[in-house]
Amino acid sequence: MSSCHSVHIQGQSQSPGPYRRTRKPISCDHCRYSKLRCDRQQPCGSCKKRGREDSCFLPAKSGLTSGPAKSQTSPVQVPAGPARAVEPRSATRGQILTATPGSYPERVRTEINGLFPESGWGSVLERPVPQSDPAFAPDTLSPFSMGQQASLQNIIELLPPEHCRDYLVSHYFNHICALFPILHGPTFEKQYTAFRQQPLEVDLSWLALLFSMCALTLSATEPTDPRLADLWSKGCVNQAEQAIAVSRRLQQTAMACLLQDQFFTRYKFSTFEALLMLIYHQSHNESVDQGWALLGMALNIGIALRCNITTEHISPIELERRRRCWAGLFTLHTYQSILFRDVDMTFLLEIKASMPADVNDSDITDEGILQPSSQPTQMSIMMFKLRLFHLSAQICRHISGPSRHDQGAQLKRFDEAIAAEQKLWDSKYMINGSPKILNSYYAHWCILQTYAHHLFLLLHRPFHHSQTPSFIAASRERCINSAAALISIHRDLYEVPLLRNFLWLINGVVSLQALHAAVALNSCLRDMPSTFDTIPYRDELQKLMLRMQSFSSRSKICSKAYHVLDHLQAHVGTRNHQTSSSEAHVEDIFEDWTDMREWFDDDLINWVRSMLHN
Repeated sequence: MSSCHSVHIQGQSQSPGPYRRTRKPISCDHCRYSKLRCDRQQPCGSCKKRGREDSCFLPAKSGLTSGPAKSQTSPVQVPAGPARAVEPRSATRGQILTATPGSYPERVRTEINGLFPESGWGSVLERPVPQSDPAFAPDTLSPFSMGQQASLQNIIELLPPEHCRDYLVSHYFNHICALFPILHGPTFEKQYTAFRQQPLEVDLSWLALLFSMCALTLSATEPTDPRLADLWSKGCVNQAEQAIAVSRRLQQTAMACLLQDQFFTRYKFSTFEALLMLIYHQSHNESVDQGWALLGMALNIGIALRCNITTEHISPIELERRRRCWAGLFTLHTYQSILFRDVDMTFLLEIKASMPADVNDSDITDEGILQPSSQPTQMSIMMFKLRLFHLSAQICRHISGPSRHDQGAQLKRFDEAIAAEQKLWDSKYMINGSPKILNSYYAHWCILQTYAHHLFLLLHRPFHHSQTPSFIAASRERCINSAAALISIHRDLYEVPLLRNFLWLINGVVSLQALHAAVALNSCLRDMPSTFDTIPYRDELQKLMLRMQSFSSRSKICSKAYHVLDHLQAHVGTRNHQTSSSEAHVEDIFEDWTDMREWFDDDLINWVRSMLHN
């Protein structure tokens, strides 16, 4: 069905009409397009009010002379299948944007503002709806279907330069893909080669996937890498800040591609892939809780595309691609459920689905799939994460229900289940308890361990405090050990050369887990008897705070975590001091380990900052 749909791409000129004198523009571009009153200041008042100062431009006086009118553009219907059957266009046929002189980041910033100036809800609601052809009426089902659309050529020009793009794609498959292996490498390589040969035949949703892949990889690489030099402005002194800015613009463009492709009502498998990549990037660079809405959309699109169903008459490669994305969807739900709220995700376990094979990309051909190997494969970490999802869904349902204070069989059963998973990881990724150093397996082991220790903390939280009737000394010890282990893994990712390619994980989920561990450890230490030596643990908390501070400029999560940790460290040894009602409320928030969203509330962070500076 999706192949029968169409999308609108600006690009083909209408037949020239009678000569008309060009009306002299008296407003900036935004005000003219939105039919707003413009005070002709630089920037104008309307653009100031809407946060568009950087893209508010008035026509130069030399440009106000009369002359032939610009050729108008009309939408072209293009099939929205896996690849576009578009006739290649020359610069004279379409309204193709000429590359702005200057470096890549300056051009991208200018062109994104020009191509998608009205992508915000405020702009959508304030501008008049254009008179559209009744044939295109179904488009109005999408809330983002109104207004002008960019040409495909203009969007493609927003990609990084080809040599940088090739490097980013290669780096993704060499160092990142194994952590979230939703793509079949050989298939993507064929698609990418076809795109390089005939870029104007690309599918917009696949283009969104490419943009999001480049954005993710850019945030995972060292800004000082000389192979990325052409991405920075000339004379750039802070490459880290520019890397963040360029990565975010690439991600914005990926979302713009999906919006222009009408993904609310028209979706295909590349739409599903692109959404998963965007959510994964968001989880590791912005905040996990911001992905809830997109994750719900991805789930429903995956169901609509029948990715959980074993469909006949499709090749083994296509079948595995769908299964991998469905598995990736589940692992993203794991982030949401155990990091921010005790949400019952067991409803997902009721959806019948076949899981992907634990094999390498090369083991999957159109003829069939080879038998799984006893050695680790490209999919092994995904298979372990799927097992973790099943376990975490059950544990989160347990801790959100009345049985969470049960000290009997349930607690023991979950403890043993987590420990059993840890033994499986040891047998797969370690050699006699030592890391394998010839590949990335040690990094995979570390990442899996963060989830195990996080689950231990959630499971034993009700029993950790001696002032509660449900106190269990062994649970407090379990919390201290798991919290220390999580903080240690965070330190290893920051310091150990073997894990250098995974330093970027500190930007997101791993730092959230480390913060959770720090709050848990602080609570346990405050409850320990005076004879207990807390100095080694306090030293580790101090070092964690400094690591968060060092990443504050590149990660919102680390920036907020730094202020929380600074607050905790500032109150060491003050458990008996008189507190105000507001201070007591904040301390209560930090004592609850099951919902981290409140820790990142802007009002709370501002309150913490003010307390530290008083």
